[in-house]
Amino acid sequence: MAFEFMREELTEARYIRRPSDTTGRNEFDIAESFFEHLLVLQQLRYENPSYAQKYAKDTLKYMNFSQVRTSATDLHNLASILNNPTKYTDKISNAGSVQFDELQFKRYLRDIASGKQRNNIDRTFLLRMQKNLGIRNSFLKNARRIMGDYGATNPGERKGVTNRMITSFRQDNQFRSDIFKPYANTAKRKGMIEPEQPGKKGPIPGWVKTAALMVGAYQLGKKF
Repeated sequence: MAFEFMREELTEARYIRRPSDTTGRNEFDIAESFFEHLLVLQQLRYENPSYAQKYAKDTLKYMNFSQVRTSATDLHNLASILNNPTKYTDKISNAGSVQFDELQFKRYLRDIASGKQRNNIDRTFLLRMQKNLGIRNSFLKNARRIMGDYGATNPGERKGVTNRMITSFRQDNQFRSDIFKPYANTAKRKGMIEPEQPGKKGPIPGWVKTAALMVGAYQLGKKF
């Protein structure tokens, strides 16, 4: 449907709503979160262009990236932190360690908002942003290669990167982000999410195993 994106939740920050939400992180954490959001938006340009246009417009609503705002998008707020790191030195460590090109980012958003695609320029922009942000995560580097040349990728590559991106977003509470649910819903509608195997359980987290061992040791100690 042409206006199916209107059924998605309203775009408003849910992951980074206020500066205090960044407490305990370093600037490289913020940079990775921003880059993940950016790659998701790039994929939505192809898989859900109407929503991508809406999100880009909402991200540009304040015309500049000067501060964190509750009524802005999560992508706007992450960009604002990277664009003004000295404002958040009391919240994040390593402030000022990465470079952020606000003008190029605005140009990129305007292209999405207007439905314009310039593949060569977009690929260059995403690669430059990866380098400027100091992205070292191998998955994000591979995702950038796929998202940057999305039209030339095969269905298996798209499905694989989508499932890993959704898994990544579920960590560190990023599933609360305003872009996550529309992204996951789009992936589900397009049949890009791996179905869960009936009765198959995921791996037991390390902290659960450790807790179980501690309880067992305690009970054994009591017997002795």
